Amino acid sequence: MGYVGPEVARYLRVSRPDATLHGLDNAYFGHCLTGVSILPERNLDKQFYGDVRTFALEMRGYDAVVQLAAISNDPMGNQFEAVTMDINQDTTVSIAQAAAAAGVKNFVFASSCSVYGIAEGLPRKETDLLNPITAYAKSKIGAERQLFEIDTDMVVTSLRFATWPFRMR
Repeated sequence: MGYVGPEVARYLRVSRPDATLHGLDNAYFGHCLTGVSILPERNLDKQFYGDVRTFALEMRGYDAVVQLAAISNDPMGNQFEAVTMDINQDTTVSIAQAAAAAGVKNFVFASSCSVYGIAEGLPRKETDLLNPITAYAKSKIGAERQLFEIDTDMVVTSLRFATWPFRMR
């Protein structure tokens, strides 16, 4: 129900119409949906509500987990650094470990290009130097590193979403 989740759910519903899609959200911003004609969870088969840090979900039978939950901006992340690390890094890794133990085949993590810090020039690539400056960026790269240390057959994918539009010359 956040910024990215409804678009991911919409995409999955269109590209995999027979898939069973479940969502989890804490609904902190549910009050902002007043007057919305189409609710963001419309593309889900089931919407769970709870705190990602404490919500227990049996993941056996799930093919994939897409982890989007995060404290997602630098001012909030810097002001609430411990919570940012807990949600963005520690909880992400815990969810991935639980998914692996349940036999989930794929884990997709919403990381960020913020892990590169302030960068000029061409778009970054995975082999470029990392320079996480904010608590948000540090939590994202910390989660990525720990996710790839999980000893499992589960495929882990980290997506480093861009935050600024750029022009190709």
